Amino acid sequence: MTMPTKARCKARIIQGVAGGYALLQSRRAARENAQDELEFYYAVGDPHSHLAAQLLPRLQAQSKLTIRLRLVSQQQSPIYPEIDKQRRFALNDVPRLASAYGLQTVPMNGPPDDALTTQANAYLMAADSLEDFIRREWQAASVLFSGQGDLPVGDTKSATDVEETLQANNLRRERLGHYLPAMWQFRGDWFWGVDRVDALLAALNRAGLYEGPLTLLCHANKADLGETPSAGTPLEFFFSFRSPYSYLAAVQLQRRLSSMTLPLSVRPVLPMAMRGFNIPLAKRMYIVHDAGREAKRLGIPFGLISDPIGEGALRCLKVFRLAESPPQQLDFLVEAGRCAWAEAIDLATDRGLRTVCQRVGIDWAAAQRCLTEPLPAYAQNNLDALLDMGFWGVPSFRLGQFTSWGNDRMWMLDELQRRAMPSD
Repeated sequence: MTMPTKARCKARIIQGVAGGYALLQSRRAARENAQDELEFYYAVGDPHSHLAAQLLPRLQAQSKLTIRLRLVSQQQSPIYPEIDKQRRFALNDVPRLASAYGLQTVPMNGPPDDALTTQANAYLMAADSLEDFIRREWQAASVLFSGQGDLPVGDTKSATDVEETLQANNLRRERLGHYLPAMWQFRGDWFWGVDRVDALLAALNRAGLYEGPLTLLCHANKADLGETPSAGTPLEFFFSFRSPYSYLAAVQLQRRLSSMTLPLSVRPVLPMAMRGFNIPLAKRMYIVHDAGREAKRLGIPFGLISDPIGEGALRCLKVFRLAESPPQQLDFLVEAGRCAWAEAIDLATDRGLRTVCQRVGIDWAAAQRCLTEPLPAYAQNNLDALLDMGFWGVPSFRLGQFTSWGNDRMWMLDELQRRAMPSD
C-alpha cells in the first residue's frame, strides 16, 4: 500500500521532532558533561537502581570513564504513574534478573519506609569516592529492603543538603531528557538499568572508552522464576494498540508461535493515555527512541509513525473480535502495529484499518459492522484482569503464577515454556 502524501508528511514531521529532540539532549549533555563522563542516576529504595549499581565495579575496572553518581528521588506523577505497583513489580523482578545475570543483591523483603530512605540518602551522599559509594550502597540497601538493622550514624549529609541535591539532580535528569531511576546517561543517550547495559557497553566501546565484554550474559536456565507452569497453562498476553513495546512483543511472539507448546490468550486493553494518564513529552520521546533502538536490534520494522491514540486504537479494539484464533489475533496485533509504528498508516481511517484486515484475512464488510457497535466488554475485562495482577501498563504477561511486565522479559517466557515441556 502506498502511503498517502499527507500521512507521509506527518510521519516525517514526527521523525523530525523525535530526531531534533534527541539532538537537543545530546548537545545539552555535551555542554554539561566531559566526553569521557558516564552518569548514573540512582534512586534510594529502587530495586532496579540497586541491581544496576552492582555493575559499577565492572564499569570502573574495564573502562576509561569518569563515573558521576547522581542520587534522585521518585514520586507519583503523570510521568511515573502507579508508583506503588511499579515498586512491587521491581521487588519481584530484580531477584529474577539477578539470578539469571549472576549478580548479587541484598534480600528484598519489601519496600523501605520514607524515614529510612531519607537516612540512606544522607549516608550515600557523604561517599567520597566511587569505591566508598559502592560499599555504602550495599550497607544501605541491606537495611532498606530488610527493614532490619540501622544505618551507620555520623558521616552523613544534612537534611537541607539532601533535599537540595535531590532537587538539583531531578532537574538535571529532566533537563537532559529523562524521568526514570536506574538510568545511565552517556553523551545525551539514556540506558535503563541492567536491561540496556549491552547497548550502553556498545556505545562506550564505539567511543573508545570500554574494553571489556560487550554482553552481560543472561543464563536463563539459572533464573529463579518461581513455580513451573503445568502443561496446558495459557500464556496471557496483555497488549495495547498504542504501545510500541506491545508491537515489538507481538512480533516476537509471532516468531515463536510455531514452536510454542503452551496455548496463547491475547488480551488487548485500552491504552494508558486513554485511561486518564497524561504522558509528558520527555516520556513519549524516550519511548520512541528506545523502542526504535530495540526494533533495530530485533530486526523489526519501525520508524514511520502514525500514532493510533483515540479512534485508531478504539477501532482496532472493536474489530479484534473478528480474529478467530490466537494465530490470527496475533497477526492482527502485528499488522496493526506495523501500520502504526513502521508504515505511518492511520488506523483511524477506513483506508488504514482495511489494510490491516486485508493482510490478516478479516472480512472488511464485517469489520465495518463492528465499528458501529459499542466497545466490546473484553476491553474492560482485560483491563480489570491486568489491574488485578498488580500491573499498570503493557505489554504484560501471565503464565500460571508467573506475571511480568515489559518487552524485555520475553526470555523468561521462553525459559518457563522450556521448563513446562514434558521430559522424554
